Amino acid sequence: MHLVAVVAHPDDADIFCGGTLAKHAERGDDVTVVYMTRGEYGGFDTTESAVAATREKEAEAAAETLGAETAFLGFEDGRITYSMENRLRLVEALREHRPDVVLTHFSDDMHPDHRATSRLVTDAYYMAALPLLETDDEPWEPDNVYYFGKATSSFEPEVYIDISEQQSIKEEAILEHESQVEWLNEHGGVDSEFEDILADVRAQARVLGRTRGAGFAEGFVPLHERASEFLD
Repeated sequence: MHLVAVVAHPDDADIFCGGTLAKHAERGDDVTVVYMTRGEYGGFDTTESAVAATREKEAEAAAETLGAETAFLGFEDGRITYSMENRLRLVEALREHRPDVVLTHFSDDMHPDHRATSRLVTDAYYMAALPLLETDDEPWEPDNVYYFGKATSSFEPEVYIDISEQQSIKEEAILEHESQVEWLNEHGGVDSEFEDILADVRAQARVLGRTRGAGFAEGFVPLHERASEFLD
């Protein structure tokens, strides 16, 4: 099985689905995190390129902690837009990586990059299997898309993944984003659910876990309803 998370920024996968990614990697599944941007708007360095270089390095270290591979698509942070051209870029990415399952942002999110990524991935999912749509790679149809959400959205999980044994790995991965942890903790007005990123992520996972009798959990909304073990 190949699990691919398509996320807007370098820390998104670790914060919202890091435990699930680690759980699949531990099972022996192939796991890839595809980053839309390098997160060049989220940092204290004096130039976008300096921020991006730092965040890419941190993202690679975090993915290694989770047992995942990485890829960067080259979109601009804060400037992801919905267009046919960008949808085709996501079609190409899905065909290149050929995932069985895709994880991405829930559509109702206050961050415009998250909303645009969700829509692009969803529509690319439908187009990636079209045989007459020619790209460098052959058509591919993932089995399903699962959306993760933020506390500030209308997100209500339907699938819960017990990450009790992976919570510590998830937190280790988040801490690899050293520059972003500092950034988020000092910009609570922007990401108001994160006044202390690690404590808040832990609390959210604990709350989700209690709904299913687990120590910690992550929640998802599937595009298609399916019975599953993990996110099969």
